[in-house]
Amino acid sequence: MAARDASEIRTMSTTGRDAWVEVGRVLRPFRRDGSLFVELYGEDLSNLLAAEQVRLEGRPGEIPFRIREALATGAGRTGSARAHLWLEGLTSYERADFWRGANLSLLEAAIQPLPEGEFYWREIIGLRARLLDGRDVGRVEEVWPTGSNDVLVVRDGAHQYLVPALRELLVRVDLPAGEIWLDPPAGLIEDGA
Repeated sequence: MAARDASEIRTMSTTGRDAWVEVGRVLRPFRRDGSLFVELYGEDLSNLLAAEQVRLEGRPGEIPFRIREALATGAGRTGSARAHLWLEGLTSYERADFWRGANLSLLEAAIQPLPEGEFYWREIIGLRARLLDGRDVGRVEEVWPTGSNDVLVVRDGAHQYLVPALRELLVRVDLPAGEIWLDPPAGLIEDGA
């Protein structure tokens, strides 16, 4: 099981009948023509490049935009994919600047499934974390991106555990049961948990 690409999608919210999935954020306007410079939460741009529309959530509110063009620009410092995005209706630097820092979402229906054994953040967050001996050590509440691998934040009351999302530590993900089974190294999770 790989946690690679798990960071591409963070959260899901619903508006009416359409479910939107947050995939990144607007860094800044790119040019005077109203284009945006965006960063995704993961390394894969394929969902954004294939999308017909996006939703921006920021200071002006929540607005869906039709995509005119999207171009890959390479990776940021943490390895996250970056792109230039031209949207219908954003035709000036000033209009684009209103969206600086806005969340960038895609329709859930436009998100392609990952290969067997890989999961998006939205599928992992909320799962009960269990050790191989069956002990419940909490719930996955967040996933943090890092330069090398994601980190699962597992909380149970006052206890918080940071578990690297590595194939050898994440033994099994059982989405129907709502569980993720962990095999952490000695000392990572307290014996009394």
